[in-house]
Amino acid sequence: MSLIHMESVGKLYSVGGEAVKALDDVSLDIEQGEFVAIMGPSGSGKSTLMNVLGCLDVSDIGVYALDGQEIRSTRENELAEIRNRKIGFVFQSFNLLPRLSAYENVELPLIYRGIRRKEREALADKALAAVDLLNRKKHRPAQLSGGQQQRVAIARALAGDPPILLADEPTGSLDTNTGIEILNLLKRLNGEGRTIVLITHDLSVAQQAQRIIHILDGKIVH
Repeated sequence: MSLIHMESVGKLYSVGGEAVKALDDVSLDIEQGEFVAIMGPSGSGKSTLMNVLGCLDVSDIGVYALDGQEIRSTRENELAEIRNRKIGFVFQSFNLLPRLSAYENVELPLIYRGIRRKEREALADKALAAVDLLNRKKHRPAQLSGGQQQRVAIARALAGDPPILLADEPTGSLDTNTGIEILNLLKRLNGEGRTIVLITHDLSVAQQAQRIIHILDGKIVH
């Protein structure tokens, strides 16, 4: 089975008393080691799809299996465990804690996982080294550039060695040259065997992936 398998997935929201299909009969497969972009304009359903893929929300109908585990019937505490172990999140706004150093930001999800201090140190240092920021480990976010902050966020996503990196508009807050650096980093990580799912509205960003999935009005269009 594929690392990510969706079959006839649907998600409904109530807007003004009317049911709106945010996802409509979505079926897709993503294999281990792929670099896939999910692309669509604002309101297309790509954020809802990201939330379902990332186990931040569950579908109303259909099948979603992540690494062989069916998600829709999974309890909330189990979903939190899946998010912590299976998915590394990278967001447009970095979501770093300003009072913590780069190292401490990367270490935080490892603490939640219950990993002992010595192992946490090794994993956090390895992740920072992977994004070429080990020499900035003691710096707080305000002491780093936007590109460096995003690299710290990627290191945090990598630290627990999840099978999937889910990147939501990772270059959206960056200038063009820094955005290219981040995309090159993602491509390098993919070349090392990591599965990357990139959410974007920007065709030039999506074209850096191996495959583009287009979504419009909650449907996969091609």
